[in-house]
Amino acid sequence: MPDVFTETVPALLRAARDGGATPEALSVAFLTNLEKVFGPTRAKETSAMLGFRKLLGADGGSVNAADATKLYGGPVNCTEEAVRKAARGGQLISVRDGLGNVLFPVWQFSPRGGALPGLREVLAILRRHPHFDDLLPFTFFLNPTARLNGRSPVAALRDANVEPVLRLASELAE
Repeated sequence: MPDVFTETVPALLRAARDGGATPEALSVAFLTNLEKVFGPTRAKETSAMLGFRKLLGADGGSVNAADATKLYGGPVNCTEEAVRKAARGGQLISVRDGLGNVLFPVWQFSPRGGALPGLREVLAILRRHPHFDDLLPFTFFLNPTARLNGRSPVAALRDANVEPVLRLASELAE
């Protein structure tokens, strides 16, 4: 039997949308009320978790190490340990999902196998950022910027336009 939340929320969201509410306004209202009911700490944790899940699902999603071997190895055989070693060595991006699973964003891989051109060099620069953490590469690579004519750094790397991305990463890491 479905729960009340699952049954009522879609109808409430449609009614709010039809009444002119924006997704942003609904998000703020939801988090405000989540804070009232569960407290500010739980509301912040929930907001962070939702943002994290959005990053993991962005631009093709994320895969486990077994699936990453197929993307990284291309036509040659690749092992899970090779993929994990590449991540530890700063050649690939990986992040733990909170359940202990190591996930690799799909967008970092070249269609021919291996990482996108310039990814390793950009990651080396980003690691110099004074507040580097596992999520910084996600936010850096996925966010469009005026410095790249409204494109994201990952889109520029897909077009082998590496130099502007290196400059952007250097400015961020200063």
